Amino acid sequence: MQNFHRTYDDGNMGFTPPLPIGYCLNEFEIEEVISKSRSSIVYRVWDHHLKQTIAIKEYMPHSFAMRCRDMKLNLRGEKHSRREKLRKRFHTGLQNFIREAHLMSCFEHPCLPRFLRFWQQNCTAYIAMPFYKGITLNKLWVRHPHLINENWLCRILLPLLDALDTLHQRNYLHCDISLDNIFIQENQSPLLLDLGSSRQTTKCLSDDTEITVRSGFTPVEQYTANEENQQGPWTDIYALGAVLYTLIVGAPPPVSIVRNLEDNYQPLAKLRPMGYSLSFLHAVDSALAINPSERPPSITEFVAILQIIPI
Repeated sequence: MQNFHRTYDDGNMGFTPPLPIGYCLNEFEIEEVISKSRSSIVYRVWDHHLKQTIAIKEYMPHSFAMRCRDMKLNLRGEKHSRREKLRKRFHTGLQNFIREAHLMSCFEHPCLPRFLRFWQQNCTAYIAMPFYKGITLNKLWVRHPHLINENWLCRILLPLLDALDTLHQRNYLHCDISLDNIFIQENQSPLLLDLGSSRQTTKCLSDDTEITVRSGFTPVEQYTANEENQQGPWTDIYALGAVLYTLIVGAPPPVSIVRNLEDNYQPLAKLRPMGYSLSFLHAVDSALAINPSERPPSITEFVAILQIIPI
């Protein structure tokens, strides 16, 4: 990862161009850009060896990386001190991306993306996976809000909770559950995306660890990297509770660090939104307790509070 080259960005410093349509990564030909995030681009590609469509995820931290004319990545910034900081951030993000590939290869679950291949090329890295047809939960909620009710949520919750429990049983946390990281396939089966932020509960965060924060979805213990704010299954349960709250209310819950100073959270069990049982609303409220010790400590206990069929 040491060889960086002259770059271009088509005059837009905030956007890194994707690989062009028709470009080949070994036997994989780029056909379409499926999605972009702050740290990656996902492509639909054609596998010329196996004669099938797959998806490839490229590590691409847009805020501090650029693409060269030879398609390799370079760092933004001219000053040596800045480039060294960016190089460190790039390496940390790359290690997270590699960890995501490792986790995908370790876990076999119908609600976790299947791993096909990992490799490094173009001064970055790539993950090949099956091409899943469907839509993110965020887009589904925006386009078809009438489809979402308690029965529908329970149907996708059970397999999602089972996938989370699979991670937790191996001492891994997802740490970035959100509407964008839950994918609803055409058959209505959910996928839990983006394992790049996952970390082991048995390891303390180092100074190099980049903390993933999503306003309204991130619990208070995830904002600081110290041993006092211990993370566990309850950390993912909070984020999942925030997803449910957003779908029910229409907006995310109050930011956790603000709630930690003055808790202005309005319990759903008191608001009683139409179409949702009191037990379901109580479960969401318990998941969103600001104090980690007051949340369900495990997926099994959360399922019991939800009062739906155990996983």
